[in-house]
Amino acid sequence: MSTRKGVKYSSWIFLNISFVVWLILFLMRISGKLTSWSWIKIFSPLYISFILLIFFVGSSALKSSKFEYFVWSTLSVCSLGIFVVLVSIKLNSLDDPNVNFFYVLIPLWVFLGLAMLLRNDSRDDNGKQKNYRTKGFKKNFRIFYPSFIVYLTIYTILELVSQTIHQLSWSIKFIPFFVFIGTNILVLLTKIKEPGFDMIITGLVCSFLLLLYLYLIDKIGHIAIPFIPVYIIVPFVFILGFFL
Repeated sequence: MSTRKGVKYSSWIFLNISFVVWLILFLMRISGKLTSWSWIKIFSPLYISFILLIFFVGSSALKSSKFEYFVWSTLSVCSLGIFVVLVSIKLNSLDDPNVNFFYVLIPLWVFLGLAMLLRNDSRDDNGKQKNYRTKGFKKNFRIFYPSFIVYLTIYTILELVSQTIHQLSWSIKFIPFFVFIGTNILVLLTKIKEPGFDMIITGLVCSFLLLLYLYLIDKIGHIAIPFIPVYIIVPFVFILGFFL
């Protein structure tokens, strides 16, 4: 194994471990444990991950001959990292008027816009995906990926309205996700005879959203239950990362 691959695999393992540690701390905090811990401390594993990501993405982008790749890589990682930091600060001081929810969401919107831009720019002249991010995936990925970005953006706007203008119920705020789930269920039904890895991931994401909604409307008693699909997704993604 080359040194470059060794660093890549080591970094991937570290990133996954950091995410799992954060997920455990996050669920413990929500379920009423670790209440003495600040949200900044809870999110600290993600801070370490983003510092590592910025270093490797920056070094990789500098080696690329394309300036736009450097800009996209740097902005993507930094915007998502800033969002994570702002979320932890907001959770730590929910009643602080100086931490405006609108400003917390701006880095996320920047990241989502860059994520959609990547997908559009990775097509060839015939409209087909040439980027490794879609290699080996079925056609429903071309619906899953952009639609999730769009519906997540709509949800954040509804959440912003609920937080700043008029409180909305979870049923209303989850309407974009209901549409997303319905769309992907139809796609999965058309692909039932062609099972693939993408079908598993899509089904697990939809299951997570449905279980999360049921928890938020008090139909499920424990926060750990909605995250069961996430527990399954994490090892799938971990293994997939070694083949990309």
